[in-house]
Amino acid sequence: KTIVNPYYEFKNSGIYSIPEIRLTETATYITVHSDFIPHWWVMFADDIVITDTDSGTEYKVQDIKGAKFNEQLWMPDSGDSAVVLVFPPLPASVNKIDYLKYIFGISLNKENAGVKPPSSIQPEVEKWIDSELSKSTARPLSDFQSAEFFNDSPARLIGCIKGYDPRAGFSTGIIHAGNVITREDFPLVVQIQADGRFELEMPINMPTQTYVVFNNQWLFQFYIEPGQTLSMILDWDEFLVADRKRNMRYEFKDIEFKGALAELNHELIQMPPVDFDYDLFMEKVKTLPPLEFKKDNEKLMADELEQLENYLAKNPFSEKAQTIMRSSLITRNATQFFDYEMYRRHYASQDTANEILKVPVPVSYYDFLQHIDLNDQSLLLTNDYSIFINRFEFCEPLSKAHEIVSQNRQKRFEPEKTIFEYIIEEGVELSEDELKYSQLVSKPELSDEEMDLLKSYKNISEQLSKNHEELFQEWHKKYIIPLIEANNKSQRFELWKVRDSILVHDLGLQNNLVYEIAKIRSLQQTFKHWDSKEDAEEFWVFLQQGISTPYLLQTGNRLFSQAFPEEEIASYPLPEGVATDVFMNIIEPHKGKMLFVDFWATTCGPCLQSIRNSKHLREKYAGNPDFDFVFITDVRSSPENNYNDFVKDQELVNIYRIPNDDFNYLRQLFKFNGIPRYVVIDHNGHVVNDNFSMHNFEYELAKLLPKYKE
Repeated sequence: KTIVNPYYEFKNSGIYSIPEIRLTETATYITVHSDFIPHWWVMFADDIVITDTDSGTEYKVQDIKGAKFNEQLWMPDSGDSAVVLVFPPLPASVNKIDYLKYIFGISLNKENAGVKPPSSIQPEVEKWIDSELSKSTARPLSDFQSAEFFNDSPARLIGCIKGYDPRAGFSTGIIHAGNVITREDFPLVVQIQADGRFELEMPINMPTQTYVVFNNQWLFQFYIEPGQTLSMILDWDEFLVADRKRNMRYEFKDIEFKGALAELNHELIQMPPVDFDYDLFMEKVKTLPPLEFKKDNEKLMADELEQLENYLAKNPFSEKAQTIMRSSLITRNATQFFDYEMYRRHYASQDTANEILKVPVPVSYYDFLQHIDLNDQSLLLTNDYSIFINRFEFCEPLSKAHEIVSQNRQKRFEPEKTIFEYIIEEGVELSEDELKYSQLVSKPELSDEEMDLLKSYKNISEQLSKNHEELFQEWHKKYIIPLIEANNKSQRFELWKVRDSILVHDLGLQNNLVYEIAKIRSLQQTFKHWDSKEDAEEFWVFLQQGISTPYLLQTGNRLFSQAFPEEEIASYPLPEGVATDVFMNIIEPHKGKMLFVDFWATTCGPCLQSIRNSKHLREKYAGNPDFDFVFITDVRSSPENNYNDFVKDQELVNIYRIPNDDFNYLRQLFKFNGIPRYVVIDHNGHVVNDNFSMHNFEYELAKLLPKYKE
């Protein structure tokens, strides 16, 4: 019998479909249609199987018509082709089959054949969504200048994927969350239930636009506010379209939003796409001097703004949607001004013959900042803001503050007592040559003759250091270290004083929200370099004088408390939940040891290099009873053949290649997006350091091991 368009329960491939199955007494003929990108290829392996859904019996392919096994089948201009796969005859008892892990529950009943109806939301899921939305009673922001703009109330994302089935091969998604004020960046796991529903509580501190990623597919950027619940209803069929269009970042359009922010999200999904020619931009970087580029970019911005205003005049969008669209254009264009400066410095170091790249950027170039309302809070929720403020922090005028402070610093330390004065006080008698040497090195300037004489005293210098090593160390500790600390302390204060001056006198700006945020963004790194809590507190009090936004002051206080807690926390236990269960199951065989856990992938160059560089450490400490190395990766980022080859080459042990969903949970648990990431676990399974510096391994080991060894 022949079944045309056989009914199937679920498929997770947008490329392959089965338009026809022909069953005979001698063979089973399955037509596989490929709908893919023109001039890309697909391949049919000689180990393809179909599976009896009920019994699990597999039937291996015997022949192929229209292609060759294990060879690339290139798509024509139309982007589609078909082959016939020949399998053994199927017993009459077989009612349904699975085609690989692509198409499931294919019915062999002709009466079920026909076009599969579109996916629909299950009534109980729809009822659940409406019930959850009714619990959200907070009113959305009236506008983005509201005093409630900064708010730590968590938001909730709920919804479902119509047509989802656990056989999709994934049960989690990821949201790339973060805090642009503090540079914090962390993933959140969205767990999908068997019926397709999902929910997530999102820790945010202001209105936010972000993406949710399901099965490596980036969906439309949604908008959400603190205290609000947003529902997104997605369609599995659109996932299949995205799978088929792998040559582009597919923007999902078939999304139904519900909740108080639904209409705003429906408006934003219509936002005109950005048409940015990267190659043309780079060409301008290399060929246009600064002021010509500035003039060109200002015209482009004016044209884009005019086009946007014409678009908005024809579309009755809400004021909030219009504000977001305008602010997105502003931050994107301002970032291009900064990118020009940044990239031309890079190219200037490579192409020293390019005279255009030698033209300095005049301070007047940056007056584009004077035409931006840098106190406008709506800028913060745009997609380009994190890049914009990063470029602002490190733009050339503000970066010159480091150079100015360094030039103002004394070229040499002038300790209260020289080493020779100190050791004489301690009762050491110097020889005539040693006295001459001490007099020479104490002089601020030396003649050529004196320089030659000083060189001849090299042995005297070495012998003095050797004979009086303890006194040298005492002098350094008493007179040099305090001097260094005092200079470093004054530099940190002076740096922001100079930046404040540059902001006003060079950039022509007054204190503003963007600049205040830049100060807060510097705190975590600055606090790391303060040994004294009192000195750090003095600096933070000084910095507060230029910060007027209450929420930023609150954030700075939080960062200070984290850097200098009332009680030192040696390690902390992991929270209860799915993620901790996944991790504890992995490290269970290593219980009782300190563990250095490496999250890595074969597709990550820095990961591979780090593992190669540390091979000698693994060999040196192999079999150590106190600590061990553990390596964790996921199946998507580390394809099996590459993984096996690398593991063998590097002789890795304690290796775990885990499902993508499990890896997502671990990313959330240890708050990392990028790899390599190193985590230190003590012998009780508690976290010692969730962002360990592996390049400094032996130095850190010497401090950690005595502290945590049982």
